[in-house]
Amino acid sequence: MRWRRLLARGVLACALAGRLALAAAMGEPPVDLVVLDQAAFLKAGAAEQTVPLPDTWVQRGLPNQGTARYRLVFQLDRVPDQPLAVRFTRVSSTRKVMLNGRLITAPNVAGRDHPVPEVFDLPSLMLRPGRNELEVEVRYRSRAGLSAATIGPANELRLVHDRDALWSRELPRILNMGMMVLAAFMFSLWWRRRSEWTIGLFGVLLAVGSLRNYTYFSDVSLLPAGVTDWFFYAAQIWTVTLFCAFALSLDDGHAAWRRGWRWLAAIAIAMPLLAIGFSAASQLPVLRTFTYPVLFVLAVVAVRFLWRSVRSQGDLTHVALVGSFAAVVAAGAHDYLFQQGLVPITGTFWLPFAMPVGFGIYGMMLMGRLVSAVGEVERLNVELEHRVLARTRALQTANLAKTRFLASASHDLRQPVAAIGLMVGLLREQVPDPRLRGMIDRVDHAVASMESMLKGLLDLSRLESGTVHARVAWVPLQTVFDAIALHEREAADARRLTLRFRPTRLAVLSDPVLLEQVLRNLVSNAVRYTERGGVLVTARARGDGEVLLQVWDTGVGIAAEHQATIFEEFVQVGGAAAGSRGLGLGLAIVQRSLAVLGHPLTLKSRPGRGSCFGVRVPRGHDERRARPRVEGPAAPTPLDGLRVLLVEDDADVRHGLAERLRSWGAEVQAFDGITALRAALPPAGAPRGTPMADLVVTDQALPGGSGLLVIELVRQRVGAIHAMVVTGDTSPGDLTLLEASGVPVLHKPFRTEALLATVHLALAATALGELSG
Repeated sequence: MRWRRLLARGVLACALAGRLALAAAMGEPPVDLVVLDQAAFLKAGAAEQTVPLPDTWVQRGLPNQGTARYRLVFQLDRVPDQPLAVRFTRVSSTRKVMLNGRLITAPNVAGRDHPVPEVFDLPSLMLRPGRNELEVEVRYRSRAGLSAATIGPANELRLVHDRDALWSRELPRILNMGMMVLAAFMFSLWWRRRSEWTIGLFGVLLAVGSLRNYTYFSDVSLLPAGVTDWFFYAAQIWTVTLFCAFALSLDDGHAAWRRGWRWLAAIAIAMPLLAIGFSAASQLPVLRTFTYPVLFVLAVVAVRFLWRSVRSQGDLTHVALVGSFAAVVAAGAHDYLFQQGLVPITGTFWLPFAMPVGFGIYGMMLMGRLVSAVGEVERLNVELEHRVLARTRALQTANLAKTRFLASASHDLRQPVAAIGLMVGLLREQVPDPRLRGMIDRVDHAVASMESMLKGLLDLSRLESGTVHARVAWVPLQTVFDAIALHEREAADARRLTLRFRPTRLAVLSDPVLLEQVLRNLVSNAVRYTERGGVLVTARARGDGEVLLQVWDTGVGIAAEHQATIFEEFVQVGGAAAGSRGLGLGLAIVQRSLAVLGHPLTLKSRPGRGSCFGVRVPRGHDERRARPRVEGPAAPTPLDGLRVLLVEDDADVRHGLAERLRSWGAEVQAFDGITALRAALPPAGAPRGTPMADLVVTDQALPGGSGLLVIELVRQRVGAIHAMVVTGDTSPGDLTLLEASGVPVLHKPFRTEALLATVHLALAATALGELSG
């Protein structure tokens, strides 16, 4: 809209220039501008006198407010055809103008009784050749007076008036509107970071100052005159106190800040309240006369504090900051003199210009600080990403080293533990003395504990290597429950705990091996950390097509702050029974196994009351009836007549395996490596007669080859044969290779029952012909 007005005025200027050119061409003389620089002045109670214009009342010893009349006389040789106007750079916003005794402008009742620039049209019908008299009645509440008057063509004067208004009125309005936007931005920054009191105070200072400055240039008042005067006075008090508080907030002297803040808060509250009484008694100018010098002194002190706070910085930016704020204080001093009429009425307020410029410098500094902070954050983010990447690589390297260490250490430990387990099992069967049997049972229990720890290391290594993949199948839960009950019943009985599995016909879709491993670890963990009471395992169907498996115990419980860390490796919380503490791997294996299966895990626990672990598993078709576990008496020689080729490089393990297999009725040929085996096998290409063995039992890590190479060698020399691998290796490569071969694998160390079960599994499988991949 403002640009349209400027364009229209440009068109009028061109038209005026064309009109003057046309008048000159037609012989019509142009109208000269007439400047009226004196007038007759008449004030109630005083004689009329002639005064020069511009006229400032205070400079003539008159009060700075009141009502008066000016009479200006001008001569015209003739009444021109083009319209005339009179322009005042300062005249009361509440005025009445008469031309030759006739009213041309009625009093502006909405005016604020302060001097403003104006242009009044002079109707041609009211003008006359010769003497003309212009009478102006004015009313002021402050800055009383009148500027010189200029009479000339209306269009020309209005163009000049609009040009001056653009710089003297529109420009400060635009500047202070921009300051309001900056104030809103600063306040929003403080709202997000409440600790930035300096920014918050600066935002409020900008808001109050810009609102006061913008209101200066309003021609009309929306509030009663007394309320408007009180607002300007209060805004001045608040501006100075906020400026002082802002300067104090930049100072390092916290004690001075606290003392100064209390005084400033008292001034900001008390003085506006006091002004209400003075305004009601029409004595606010008196209070203003005495208060503004005090405010000026406070502002100077604030600049001193500001200088002291930035002096240590020593850069030009902070020096410019102090200089700009000092310029704002100087502009405030000028405006006070202008308000009191000690500066000619044709002057203008400086603060509406100085505050946006001076405070804008600090605003730009804050903007620069913000941009620098954002740049620093971006730099730190990049640096952090590099550090995280480096740390991640270091952690990956450390994790690989840990995995290699576990694999190497567990392999070295598995060999003697496997040999001890085999020997203890054989010794237990051959010692009839009950006292010696008790000691052997304790040794067997200790060996079982070592085997359990090493098995945990193996399971964790396999899960971390990524070689474990879920093979989803239909799994009847009662079968899983029976297997776990058989394995954990002895440990529960030893602690005099009740271990119950609620019978179920439910079935689920999951990996049977991994699911049994998860439940076995949860039950084992519950038994280990329960001192009295018992453990309950249940399965409940849910309406969302899932089965909720829960393991309840009455153990020590887990505090809330520890419930996230118990799933980490080697972490143990609470107290387990003496002699039953493990390595802290059970729950870590549970979490990783469930991640492979995709089954969610839940935990509810109360210290001293017990815990409940829950696993949600997709539901399968239920069994028609629960199948009770049927156990028959074990045969004394379950491998009677079985011919076995045993290849094991560790002498103790080889001897233990051979004796155990022989105790079950098998015929065993034992070899310490591939070389010895190759010498005993028929030569390559020889006619194949009766097979020399029914089963190959071989270690995986052998000098000069591997267990899979042994199986392939026997197959080539003898023909199709059943085979199984006994290994203590946990390296991801070997585990992946063994899994892909399809050969049954038994991991060292192992219990006697596991050895027999793996032998039966290998015999039940199809005899190996050509090995795949």
